[in-house]
Amino acid sequence: MKRSFFLLLLACSGWSAYAQDNNYEALARQFSQTNPQGTARMMGIGGSHSAIGADLSTLTANPAGLGMYTRSELSITGLYNAVSNTSNYLGNSSSASANGLGIGNAGVVFSGRKNQNVSRGAWRGGSWGLGYSANNQYLSKIRFGGENQGSSMVDYFAEQTNKDAQSLGPQQLLSDFRNDLAQHRSVFDYPTTMYYYGLLVEPTSAQGTPYIGAEAGKRTNQDFTYSGTGRTGQWTLGYGGSYLDRLYLGFSVGYATMNFTSDKMMDENFVSPVAIRSFRYRNALNTTGRGFNFSAGFLYKPSDFIRFGAAITSPTSYTIRETASQFLDVALTSPVNITAAAFPDLNAGSTNLINDLQSAGYGLTTTQVGTAISSVPSLSVLPFEAAYRLRTPLKANAGVAVFIGKQGFISGDVELLNYQGMRLTSNDANADGGLRSGFYTDLIKSTYRNTLNVRLGGEYRFGPVTARAGFAYYQDPYQRTAQFNNLDRSRKIFSGGLGYRSERFFVDAALQAGRQQTAYAPYILANTQDYASSLTKTTTLTGIVSVGTFF
Repeated sequence: MKRSFFLLLLACSGWSAYAQDNNYEALARQFSQTNPQGTARMMGIGGSHSAIGADLSTLTANPAGLGMYTRSELSITGLYNAVSNTSNYLGNSSSASANGLGIGNAGVVFSGRKNQNVSRGAWRGGSWGLGYSANNQYLSKIRFGGENQGSSMVDYFAEQTNKDAQSLGPQQLLSDFRNDLAQHRSVFDYPTTMYYYGLLVEPTSAQGTPYIGAEAGKRTNQDFTYSGTGRTGQWTLGYGGSYLDRLYLGFSVGYATMNFTSDKMMDENFVSPVAIRSFRYRNALNTTGRGFNFSAGFLYKPSDFIRFGAAITSPTSYTIRETASQFLDVALTSPVNITAAAFPDLNAGSTNLINDLQSAGYGLTTTQVGTAISSVPSLSVLPFEAAYRLRTPLKANAGVAVFIGKQGFISGDVELLNYQGMRLTSNDANADGGLRSGFYTDLIKSTYRNTLNVRLGGEYRFGPVTARAGFAYYQDPYQRTAQFNNLDRSRKIFSGGLGYRSERFFVDAALQAGRQQTAYAPYILANTQDYASSLTKTTTLTGIVSVGTFF
C-alpha cells in the first residue's frame, strides 16, 4: 500500500464542516417516542387512562383527571428495566442485554374538592398536582458481527473523505497536522484527518474518486457493539376541577428534561491483509436537553356507567446540547513505506514530517526503500460540541371507560402522534450544516409518518385487592418503503398487575413485557447494495411498584 501525503495535498482544495456521523432524524424520533407511563396501577392496564382520572398519571395523560380526586395523595413509583436484543447480521446470530433501576413516577396531589351539595355551587373546585414522570428509558445494548465480503467501514471513511475533498484546503490540513501531531498529541480537529493519518484512507488516481479505503476489496471480520443509556422525563404542575361532578376540566405545564449517552464501536480484522491487520473505531455521544410543553383536557361522566376523556399536549420545544467524540486504534501487519520526497517539510525547514510523526508516537523503521511507519498511536478527534433545537410531535389522546359498578372497569385509548411535525433547527455555527439548512427537517418528512397508537386495559376488585391487565400497540413511525427494509417496527406491550388499597395507603405492582423488531446498519454507503444491516429483535421486561398514602 503506497501512501503519499504529497498526492493528498495536490488533490485537496478546502474543508467541509463534517464533524460527526450522528443520525439526527433518528435521534429526533427517539427523543419524541413514549411508552406506557405513570403509576403501577396505570401501567398495569397498559396506560389506557385517558378516561379514568384520580391517579397521579393524569398529570401528563389528561390533567382533567385531577378533578376527580376527593382526598390528597402522595406516591412514588420505582422501575426495574431489562432489555434483551437478538441480532442477525451476515447470517450470524448474537445477543446482548442490559438492565437498570430508576424512578418512574413520583408526586403529590392536594385536593380542594367540595362535597356534592349542589347548593354550594355548580363548580365543585378541584385539585393541584405536582409530579415527575419518566416518559422513556434509553436502555439498550446491541452486538452483532460476521465476515463481510462486500464492504468495510473503511469504505465509509473513504466516502466521507471524498465528500470533504471537494473543499479541502491544504493550509487547513497542514494546520491540523501542526497543531496536533507536531504538539506531541494524537488528537485531530477533523475526523477526515484522523482517517487519513490512521492509514485507513489512501489517495487514488481513479477519476472522480480521490480516496479509497485501505485493504480495498478484502474480506473482513466485523464485530459491532452499541450501548445506550438515559431517559426523557418531565416535571409537571397541573390543575383539574369538577363541574357538577359530570364535566371535569384540567390543564398542566411540563418542564421536560432529557439525557442520553451512546457508545458505538466497530472492530474489524482483515483477511489476508497487505498492511492493515485490524482497527477499532469508537464514536461516543452525550446529549442533554431541556424544554417545555402544555396540556389541556376534559373528562365527561354522563352516568356512573361510562366516562369519556380527551387531552392534547403541545410539542415539547427542546434546547439540546451535545458532545461527540471519535477514537481510532489501528494495528499494522507490515510497515507502510514513506519517503522524504513524498512528505515535504511541513514546518518550513524547522522540522520534517518524519520527526513530527515520531514525536507524536508513530513507530518508524527503515526499509530498503526508506523510512516506514511500523505502528500507529491511538488517535482521536477533539470533542465536538454543538447546540440545536428539537420540536417533538403534537400529541392528542382520547378514551372511553366502562364501569362495572364499583367492582372494576374496562378502558380503551387512542393516541395520535404527529411525527411529521418534528423540527430540527440550529443557529450554532458549530452545529451540523444540515441542522442549520433544514436538511434534517425535510428528511423527517420523507422518513416518518404520523401514528395512531392503541391502548386497552381493565381492572377488577376482589375486596381490597385489585387485579389488572392491559395491552398497548405503538404503530411503526417509519414510512413502509424498501429504503427502510419494508420492516414492521411497531411495538407491542403486554401488562398485568395487582394492587392493595386501604383507607390510608395503597401498594400496586405491575409487570410489562414488550417486543419489537428493528434494523440497524453500522455504517451506510452511497450504494445500498454495498452494506448490510442487522435484523434485531428486542424484548423488554419492566417491573413497576408504587406505594402511596392518602391524607
